[in-house]
Amino acid sequence: MLNKNILKIDKVNAFSSASAYVREYRQQHPERDVISLGIGDVSKPVVKPVIEAMHKAVDDLSDMSTFSGYGNYYGIPELRKAILDNEYIRYGFTTEEIYVSDGTKSDCTNLLELFDVNSRILLRNPTYPIYRNAAFALSREVYYTELDENFRMIVPDEHYDIIFICSPCNPVGTAMDYTELTGWVNYALKENACIIFDNVYRAFVSSPDVPESIYEIPGARKCAIELRSFSKTASFTGLRCSYFVLPKEIDSVLFKERTINRFNGASYVAQKGAVAVFLPESQKLIKENIRLYKENISYLRTSFEELGFEVTGGIDSPYIWVKNREDISSFDYFRKILNSINVIIVPGAIFGSKGEGYFRVSGLGTIENSRIAMERFRKYYEEKN
Repeated sequence: MLNKNILKIDKVNAFSSASAYVREYRQQHPERDVISLGIGDVSKPVVKPVIEAMHKAVDDLSDMSTFSGYGNYYGIPELRKAILDNEYIRYGFTTEEIYVSDGTKSDCTNLLELFDVNSRILLRNPTYPIYRNAAFALSREVYYTELDENFRMIVPDEHYDIIFICSPCNPVGTAMDYTELTGWVNYALKENACIIFDNVYRAFVSSPDVPESIYEIPGARKCAIELRSFSKTASFTGLRCSYFVLPKEIDSVLFKERTINRFNGASYVAQKGAVAVFLPESQKLIKENIRLYKENISYLRTSFEELGFEVTGGIDSPYIWVKNREDISSFDYFRKILNSINVIIVPGAIFGSKGEGYFRVSGLGTIENSRIAMERFRKYYEEKN
């Protein structure tokens, strides 16, 4: 019998439906210069030291004396140690608590298998759609927090077992400060709950009151699993390599057994490239890419504000969350902007019912395209007025 819970996944208000509309529009109007402000992919290439490391890894596979096959279920030792030494040793972790995978999207789904099928899962609304869709695919129920006027999650009074927190947040672009995150850690400790903390955008944080890791909060080791990725920082979107920390205080046996039976390890070539991400010369180049993305999202934030839009985020994240200026649905606004000025934005309804009336803008594109797109927005509203 088929798993009919998969049918709960929204196929109308989805990235796929927006992407299909864009594809059809491009096919019908090949002469038009369409610019995407909704880009979730990156616009900077993988840096040279990482490319060189992956070329070497390909050569390794051509000789049985250096060949690497099955066996590294949790990641190659060299990469796990590099992650530990550069990011987590300060919190007292060991390599046994670090897992390498093939993308945070996979991790969000796979980690649910660690928990009982009847666990109560709490999400924000709007949220990254994969959290709820992963739960539906695994026949789990989801619930939603209340949000304040700044789209921040309000700690509930009732019990939940799993809480998904994305900070810096996709889609609304805000980041939890020490006080806010401490409130959630204290809740999880009190309720014997687990936080799945999606921290893939940590490289974009610039505010001093935003922690680099949830493990800066006292007690977090007992209740939080932190996810990170090389996708947005090191342009690994096409390579697929991520990692997460599963503290021994939460589990040191079950997920290892699950992984041995469900996963043969991330790509050897991608993992060898990931090791090179931590080289000083790579870090210098990657930080410059991040600086350019942050400059781009700052420009976009200021530009939309100057046009009279209400804007959230963009300080510690590559995203801004914008309230549309017309009394129409987010998908209608997305279609109207594409047809009127050939600019792609992401409809807020994709992220949940509370995203209606908003759209997401990304700074992961190029500043050149952003300037052209914002000039089109300016002319569009000047003509309307």
